[in-house]
Amino acid sequence: MDKGQIIEGKVVDFALPEGQGVLKEGGRVVFVSGVLIDEVCRVRITKLKKNYALGEVIDILEPSPSRVEPICPHFLEGCGGCRFQFMDYEEQVKAKERNARQTLEKVGGISWEEVDYEGFIPSPSPWEYRNKMEFNFGEKEGELILGLRPRGRYWDLVDLKVCYLMKKDLTRTLLKLFRDYGRNSSLSGYDPRKKEGVLRNLLVRYSSSQELLLGLSTVSVDLPRQEDLIEELRKNFPSLEGLVHIINNSPASALIFEDKKVLWGKDHFFERVGSVNYKVSIESFFQVNSFLSSTLYEKAAHYASLSGGETVLDLYCGSGGVGLFVADSAQQVVGVEENPQAVEDAKFNAWLNGRNNFTCIPGRVDKVLPLFSNVGVDVVIVDPPRAGLDKKVVRRVSSLSPQRLVYISCNISTFARDLLLFREQGYHLEKITFLDLFPQTPYFESVALLKKG
Repeated sequence: MDKGQIIEGKVVDFALPEGQGVLKEGGRVVFVSGVLIDEVCRVRITKLKKNYALGEVIDILEPSPSRVEPICPHFLEGCGGCRFQFMDYEEQVKAKERNARQTLEKVGGISWEEVDYEGFIPSPSPWEYRNKMEFNFGEKEGELILGLRPRGRYWDLVDLKVCYLMKKDLTRTLLKLFRDYGRNSSLSGYDPRKKEGVLRNLLVRYSSSQELLLGLSTVSVDLPRQEDLIEELRKNFPSLEGLVHIINNSPASALIFEDKKVLWGKDHFFERVGSVNYKVSIESFFQVNSFLSSTLYEKAAHYASLSGGETVLDLYCGSGGVGLFVADSAQQVVGVEENPQAVEDAKFNAWLNGRNNFTCIPGRVDKVLPLFSNVGVDVVIVDPPRAGLDKKVVRRVSSLSPQRLVYISCNISTFARDLLLFREQGYHLEKITFLDLFPQTPYFESVALLKKG
């Protein structure tokens, strides 16, 4: 096989999270984006590695019945917001389920005959499901643009007119309004390579009751024409709850809250899951798929199987999340959270819902866990970031000998790795459910029950 060579073949597998079809040619695996299982395609080899090759599709000779026309005009521009618009939603769910099961077998070493598998729950809507989006400002040919970055190109930007992951009419109006505001105010877009520019991010959040909260992230600067911006936003969005100016001078590409100033309204909204009300500050974590939040929390509560007398430890609890959701069924729930604003929200939410048996301890999980070494903990709930759990955290959680461990994960690979670590500590996977909180992307959520013995 040579670089530039053109081959024909049938796609035999679909690899996640890269979202690439797998062909085999001359004993070598070839990864190709934009193709589906069972499609016959013509491919040009673009890169050769020791054990595999990369290719680009030239033509689809026999398309899959699952292939559909992308609905977003920016998909073919390479927008990194979603990758799976070319496959129907049923096929997306099947691909994720295959990946989840295979990863837990190969990386987590589980046998499905020994696990109570409770299925893969699709999102009630594959579009307009997100309640939070972060858009980026930039410059192209000397003009301010606003959108999302192409996959793998942190310095580049697709200038979006609309986004279908969030309510399209909302995003269409917001993107134009803030793009016009920046241009009319002569504010430059931030260049992540040169570390220059003023406008960095537009953060959009809203609740299931349609309370809208906006954050405008910039380097340290006094924003011009603030009153005009506020007036325009209030005229277009009657449900607007607040506009927050976020200061971020960090060289990192991430949206970082170094400081914030409320320009109008407030810096939070209220969300409801089941019978629990949550105050969610603009920088606090909350599940992004409003359609499946209740399902996720209910499944976690079911796995926790509380009878009223248990002490529950809720690690990485955010603004209260699952811990507050199950508090009525426990004797005591203790949350642990590193984000100071989320800790404040969690304590407020406990008061708001009359959960006198819930408390939240600020700090890093690995530093706080030793405080519980002499406390009887019956159930531990963990909902870590995508990086999963540190080995030290796994050991310290296991040393508490909880009867049940509920693990919520948004990264199947790190979850599978952590399963192996917990197995070394005597815990096994008993039940698991997958939920598609992120349609049109390779990502999904897992809720699992681990028990000792």
